[in-house]
Amino acid sequence: MTSGPSGLIPIPPIPEIGRVHGPRSRFLLRRSLAVLALCWMAGLALSVFGSSVGVRAFGLGLMLPGGGFLYTGHPVVAVVALLAVTVSLGLWWLCGIAVLPPAVWLAAAALPAASAGNNPVVWAWALWAVPWLLVAAVAASLLYQQVRFRIQRRRGQAYNRRLAQQQPLRPVAAGTPSPREATAEDLKTLRYVLDLALQPHDSWQGFFFVRPEQFREGAVRYQLNFISYTAAMYQYSCAPAFTGYAAEAQRNVIAKMLCRPVWSYWAWENAWGNLRWNPDPIINDNVMYSGYLGLMLGLYETMTGDCRYHEPGCLRLRWNTDRAFDHDFGTITHALVDNFARARLGQYPCEPNWIYPMCNTFALNTLLVYDRLRHTNHAQPVVHAVRRGYDNGDFCEPDGRLTTARSAYLGIRHPMIGNMADAITALFLNPGLPDIGRRTWWLVNTFHLGPQGRTGDVTHHSWNRIDPGNYGINTDGFTRAALAANAREYGDEHSAQALEASLADRLVQQHGARRYQGISVWGNLWLAFTRFGGEDAFRGLVCDGIPHDWRTGPILTDAAYPDVLVARAVSDGNDLALILRSGNGHTRTTIAIERLRPHRTYHTRGAYDPAVTADPTGRALIEIDLNDRLELHLYPTT
Repeated sequence: MTSGPSGLIPIPPIPEIGRVHGPRSRFLLRRSLAVLALCWMAGLALSVFGSSVGVRAFGLGLMLPGGGFLYTGHPVVAVVALLAVTVSLGLWWLCGIAVLPPAVWLAAAALPAASAGNNPVVWAWALWAVPWLLVAAVAASLLYQQVRFRIQRRRGQAYNRRLAQQQPLRPVAAGTPSPREATAEDLKTLRYVLDLALQPHDSWQGFFFVRPEQFREGAVRYQLNFISYTAAMYQYSCAPAFTGYAAEAQRNVIAKMLCRPVWSYWAWENAWGNLRWNPDPIINDNVMYSGYLGLMLGLYETMTGDCRYHEPGCLRLRWNTDRAFDHDFGTITHALVDNFARARLGQYPCEPNWIYPMCNTFALNTLLVYDRLRHTNHAQPVVHAVRRGYDNGDFCEPDGRLTTARSAYLGIRHPMIGNMADAITALFLNPGLPDIGRRTWWLVNTFHLGPQGRTGDVTHHSWNRIDPGNYGINTDGFTRAALAANAREYGDEHSAQALEASLADRLVQQHGARRYQGISVWGNLWLAFTRFGGEDAFRGLVCDGIPHDWRTGPILTDAAYPDVLVARAVSDGNDLALILRSGNGHTRTTIAIERLRPHRTYHTRGAYDPAVTADPTGRALIEIDLNDRLELHLYPTT
């Protein structure tokens, strides 16, 4: 790709996709159609040559759900059978129950066959009507696919012409970050996050936690993930020289991720989806747990330098008194590598069968962070495989929209495509595939939001008006939050602020913490994450980490929460500059500084005492008098 002015390169065009499905998807679809064709032919043979009403009814039921009931004169039951199979497909998508659709279909075929002997009514015309209904359904499906493909391809060509005319550019690489001071409103948002995180391990106050429903987007694990990501982003953007309660918050939610109610759902999904009884949520599939958890570990180590999660067995997942699964950052990473290597489509499933590109981005980012921390090279082969899936049409539509989900068994795509799915995936693509991520944001912002997106006045439809964090209907707060996060990550600050401002009437404040009413906990955490973002900030956090001086200079390690709110903390390797705000009015308190030179004396401008001497471990306690805003500068004596 040719560089543009000032080290910028253009966003690549939407790939010219010549077939309805990508090559790997086509293989799976052909295999699926071959199995279905055998089933249909068997059903046709039984319906034509069957020696009894029951056999013919069973054959018609194999061809079309409810076909047997139609033949035996029960049209209402036939419709119920068809709806039952449709519902089973929905449950298969929702919870990965792969055995349910074939089981319901077979039951719908067997029941009229079993009861046919007691039924004096036979609708003989169903013998030819059911096969023709099947032919019509298949033809309609194929026609829909072709029409949809051609419309999307023409749309993609129009988008590419616009892209070539505008030639929007992106930076070659993110620059060295410059930590900013968190505003008073930023700190109120941070308090909402910390209040969730700093409660006891067995307390879930303020979380959306419905037991035992942990299968879909309302699961508490996603709330824990985004607490961790937000705390790390706050450190990166404002306080890289502060661990304290920001690091404690991340450790707490990592510990909560190990609680059995958070991950025990996988035992059932693995059983009814993969036909395996192994409750371990790390080893096979389940990227929606392992990939997200791995990124929590990587960002924590990036911002703290704490390598505790590399200790073998440090992450114990206890199933019962007799059985536990011991993992660590390394075993999780190698499980991700193994799953990616075995993935026919280059990405692997969340719940059994369904591959969500948005979830795979978290696993990819885990590998990128791990490679940077441990000097390995696990991510690059995965980046190539994932890119191939976007370029060849397996996970990208002809108009550039990202495929929300695809079946790893059948190859079919899920029809859910919308701004929310694009936004979540695009942001987390920025570290590994920034060109595709930025192109996706450009498409959403230019063609699906348009000028109204830059004013925050956005009208959404269908999936975009569901809050996945609590399954709220007819509310687009979550979608606006995800769009705002993308706008900020991709440098469109105007749109980010407009989208945030469009939610201002939902703001409430309690005990010094602010949140948005009518938006789920997960949606609020997205908005908090957005609050501490910036152009290429997440990409820089994942790919570049923090500069050497940030890793070696003096660091604030202890401050009372919420009495002391750290608005800024940065070191140049020798000095430490802090901006502290009071969270509970005037207070006199003590903070702890570490990574000082043992026995060295430091000036403390802004502290109660003008100088402090480090102990033999390089630690010092500093007393401060905090009223509203305090600037404190610590530097060594000459």
